[in-house]
Amino acid sequence: MRIIVVEDEPNTREGLIGIIKRYTEHEIIYTAVNGKDGLENIRALKPDLVITDIKMPVMDGLTMLQTLHDEGEEFQSLLLTGYSEFEYARKALKLSVTEYILKPLDVEDFLKLLKKVDNKIEKTKIERVSPSQLLWSYLTGTEDEKQKILPVIEESIQVNKKVQISLFLVKGSSVVRESTTEMMEETNSVLDSMCMENYFVVFLSQDVGFLVIILDTERNRSLKRMFQMRVLERIGKISECFCSYTTAYGVTGLDERLLHLKDLMRHAFSFPSGTILDDELLEGFEYENIEYPDSLERAVCREMRSGKTERIQELGEQFKREVIESKGHPDCIREFTVRFTAGLLRVVNELKENLEKENGIQYIVGNMAKSNSREQLEHQFDKVMKTLTLSEGDISGLTENGMILNVISFIRENYARDITLTETAVMCGVTPEYLSKIFYREMNINFVAFLQNFRISMAKRMLSLGKCKIGEVSEAVGFHDQKYFVKVFKKICGVTPSDYKKEMNSQ
Repeated sequence: MRIIVVEDEPNTREGLIGIIKRYTEHEIIYTAVNGKDGLENIRALKPDLVITDIKMPVMDGLTMLQTLHDEGEEFQSLLLTGYSEFEYARKALKLSVTEYILKPLDVEDFLKLLKKVDNKIEKTKIERVSPSQLLWSYLTGTEDEKQKILPVIEESIQVNKKVQISLFLVKGSSVVRESTTEMMEETNSVLDSMCMENYFVVFLSQDVGFLVIILDTERNRSLKRMFQMRVLERIGKISECFCSYTTAYGVTGLDERLLHLKDLMRHAFSFPSGTILDDELLEGFEYENIEYPDSLERAVCREMRSGKTERIQELGEQFKREVIESKGHPDCIREFTVRFTAGLLRVVNELKENLEKENGIQYIVGNMAKSNSREQLEHQFDKVMKTLTLSEGDISGLTENGMILNVISFIRENYARDITLTETAVMCGVTPEYLSKIFYREMNINFVAFLQNFRISMAKRMLSLGKCKIGEVSEAVGFHDQKYFVKVFKKICGVTPSDYKKEMNSQ
């Protein structure tokens, strides 16, 4: 809580401050010695709680509270009063005073009142939040937060353990946040047109997608089919999308069902866009055992070494049929494709062909393992196979008119300064939205994440030398906020820059 204390007696004022600082984590944002001073600063600072005495010079506590109440200021209040002022203090109840406490203060009673007020503030804050926001907080919060939120959600959306809930997790292939927003808006529009009531669309994250929650669907057996035909078909025009489905009873355990939805989504690789993945679909579904085609790899490598590229595309198509288009496990398909492509890359390196070709393939190989869909993996593989047949210096077929290689070069040359997607798009002569889509399609990583990873890789190189301070490294690689640099470095590398530097220098 953010607290303002209004008290003219120094001993009482300092005693209050001491108790709050010693026994709580609440923040005292201002102390005033009279009601007039308190009035001005409560208006300006918007505290959660005002602790005030009644009798004070210039302006008493009740007049101050009455004035703020009439102005519509919202905060909780705790009134300090003596036995002789008790009856007078009752007026405070009409001013929406939360509690009052008698002087001299009893520490234990005072702390109990603070706890009571804090709980009331938290409950009020939660009640003002929309149901969708509450559901998001429940799905992403800690266990303590969930316990606080749960009864408010149940009351807000009028749901109990007997109410069936349908859950659809939807994820688009686009990394552009605007595309996801458009998909969510379209989902709302379609459900409204179906006269669907008691539903909520909750954005989770760009990586996870958004969750559609529909209440009391027990009697609607055709809901899943309707969702596929009406919603997925419509939003599929915005972006290739994947969907998983399950049901639950009541809000309790929604977070566990979300984990199940995420697990179902892993199988999206094996199905076409717009498929609804659920337990019924996957019941009895088995992946085939596939063998790594060593002979194909040797054949392509042989063609590359001989300089005869006529059959490279043909052999690549054979690999696609045997591996990428197979019914093998997605992890196995991705692993084999990376292995196959890495083998070809070794031959490119061995033959010392043009450096741009080698670098381009390296970037694609490095991201193949992260492919979300069969189409995405196949697209990357096709780019690699096409590149193998390109002549010296002709690399335009690797990416969209060589655009992505130009972007990578731009990042290499300018990573130390503030560069943005918009600036880079202008350099390429395209819109930021278009560049974002193309970059992710080619690299399987969004522009910002790639830039951050590149900067951190340069930072690691500098730290390993052990000659620069953390602040100097931060500035040198384009992070002008050292705290943010440390946060990003730890997220990517798992350790702080300082720990990484120590580890490198101890070797």
